[in-house]
Amino acid sequence: MENQKNKMIKKSQIKIQEMAFMLVAVFIFFSLVLLFGFSVSYQNIIENANRINEERTLSAITNLANSPEFSCTGSRDNCVDADKVAAILNKQNYEKFWPYSSLEIIKINVVNKTEKELISCTFANYPNCDNFLIYKKNVENERTISSFVALCRKDLLNGAVYEKCEIAKFIAGTELEEVK
Repeated sequence: MENQKNKMIKKSQIKIQEMAFMLVAVFIFFSLVLLFGFSVSYQNIIENANRINEERTLSAITNLANSPEFSCTGSRDNCVDADKVAAILNKQNYEKFWPYSSLEIIKINVVNKTEKELISCTFANYPNCDNFLIYKKNVENERTISSFVALCRKDLLNGAVYEKCEIAKFIAGTELEEVK
């Protein structure tokens, strides 16, 4: 009888141990599933945040040409005053003023020039330049969004002042979060 009782106790202990191991295994499995779910959710949140930032930049860049810092005199839409842009070149304050990682204007009339051949605008070589780099924060992961504008400036021809307009591309950069 004693032998049979010992066998039953051992069997019961083994069953209890099997149940404990099974509970631990189920707990670990569901913990891994939960961790995977959080990882996928985190990736979706980062991707949605990047998409929202890009959409915000796109909607803002279309209105930026009409802001007081860039707009031409008169009430013309999508007209950028090149003289105003030349005046704000290399001003450090504007990096914090607009929520972009970079902001520049490139004249489109530069046929057959690569990006490296463009002449950067300074106060000394204006208006004989191609690229107005307003500011550029050196970020690692940036996507640029552009909009076409009329780039106008006052010019003198035969003693008469007239407004010379060219097509330009207004480019704003958005810093994207990296999904890790």
